Amino acid sequence: MYSRVEQRMANLATLADANVFSGRRIGLEKESLRLTEDGAIAQSNHPSALGSALGHPSITTDFSEALLEMVTPPCDSAREALDTLTGIHQFILPRLPSGEHLWNSSMPCILRGAESIRIGDYGSSHVGRMKAVYRRGLGLRYGKRMQAIAGIHFNFSMPANSWPLWQVLQQGASGRSAGPWSVSSSKVDPALISRGYFQMMQNLMRIGWVVPYLFGSSPAICQSFLELDTDSDLSTFNETTRYAPFGTSLRMGNIGYRYREDKPIDLSVCHKSLDNYICDILRHVTTEHPGYRAQGIVDAKGEYRQLNACRLQIENEYYSTVRPKQIAEKGELPILALKERGIRYLELRSVDLNMFNPAGLHLEQIAMLEMLMLFAWLGCHEPLSKEEMLVNTRNVKNVAHHGREPGLTLEGPDGDISLAVWGESIIRAMRPLAAWLDQSEDTPLYTVSLDRQQAKFRDPDETPSARVLAGVFKSGSFFDFAMEQSETRHEELLAMPIDPELQNRLLHEVEESISRQAQMEAESSGSFEDYLAMYFAQLDVCGDKAKAACCS
Repeated sequence: MYSRVEQRMANLATLADANVFSGRRIGLEKESLRLTEDGAIAQSNHPSALGSALGHPSITTDFSEALLEMVTPPCDSAREALDTLTGIHQFILPRLPSGEHLWNSSMPCILRGAESIRIGDYGSSHVGRMKAVYRRGLGLRYGKRMQAIAGIHFNFSMPANSWPLWQVLQQGASGRSAGPWSVSSSKVDPALISRGYFQMMQNLMRIGWVVPYLFGSSPAICQSFLELDTDSDLSTFNETTRYAPFGTSLRMGNIGYRYREDKPIDLSVCHKSLDNYICDILRHVTTEHPGYRAQGIVDAKGEYRQLNACRLQIENEYYSTVRPKQIAEKGELPILALKERGIRYLELRSVDLNMFNPAGLHLEQIAMLEMLMLFAWLGCHEPLSKEEMLVNTRNVKNVAHHGREPGLTLEGPDGDISLAVWGESIIRAMRPLAAWLDQSEDTPLYTVSLDRQQAKFRDPDETPSARVLAGVFKSGSFFDFAMEQSETRHEELLAMPIDPELQNRLLHEVEESISRQAQMEAESSGSFEDYLAMYFAQLDVCGDKAKAACCS
């Protein structure tokens, strides 16, 4: 199935050693709810000891005031990324209000109605108000319940000197080199880099089901998450717990983060090229939806309910398992940054929190996610059609709800195929890649990781989702098991040795973040309405450029 990938890997091993990838970068973003002693979502404000959620680069909030988001900078290795994320946890825990801890599960528990999910507060600056209004709009459009779901985003970038090598491999060149791969010191064409990243994203989406199968950890949920929904096809364990007998990641399934299906909006995005992708995103953020217009932009008191009535308020509202990313400058639209400067890294968004690990994921898991990225980097250039996008979505949802079902088949590139057979073919194609990467490691990290993932394809009981479900049955409920695991991970983190340098940096960032927010508030002159008008005026320029590119 992946003979061309295997051939490119053989060519890569001939042309270069693993040091050619030494400049790759890994970043992690992990969300975790703050919970009270009884397991309910915390109603307290974002702890002042953690700084400003608007200005702190490492500790912020996602949708709700209680949904912490921990962000690492781009790191040189899997170990550094995990150590940094662990250190951020260690900084946070002692600074939580008395009795609070972090919920180490993607699916929330004890939801006491939508009012228990407080929208994040980012202060009075125009930027802070915009963040809050955007979240208010998400709650209005999709409900607050699903905004309490937590996940991990895996960010990955390739070194600049890998892209000319990628081009050589794509053209099928091979041969024995006289030494390590080298390129001229001239700047690599940004268009080449964007084309390569977009191809990576397409190939990742084709095997996107692998992530919930190998790392899904949410096969059971609390009944309170479903509220009064009695039509769910989930099995009932007891009055507080529902589950999918062969499920892997309900977060990625029909009850997870998704668009409302009762609103007739076509939010499809063409993934044939970056220009097509940008054009469709722009279409959605500039086209009003009558239903959203009817809900109103402001309420009777003049408070904003949503940023606008468009299909998407901003491009971040577009949900996808993988996103192409570029770092926006101050006040710049992210989609304009992407259009102007191309893709800088990819963001994989389908990773559940792993209950069994203190930081929510482990080293071998990060190594496998790296290999999936590089596997996609080696893959072929075959633009994704609209039908393929639908197939990819169906495969992910099928695995989310039924991934461990014996004999489960998926829609493969050549027709229906057993999940186990498809998974084994991916592992087999990755074997040379793992061995090649291990040349730069002190221990065989990548080969060991691949062995562990292969064991899951051969025995579904080895998956985190199977272990979670077994724990739920033994503990008596999803809540009891998740609470037990969260408290255990809390104690483990506190018992680990700390990195004083990292702790000092985070403390310094607390002070700087508070000053940064105060400065932003002081500089927010003029009305909020004028600020939004100026911000969205960028869409006119970006839209004209994108349309010209799509039509060329």
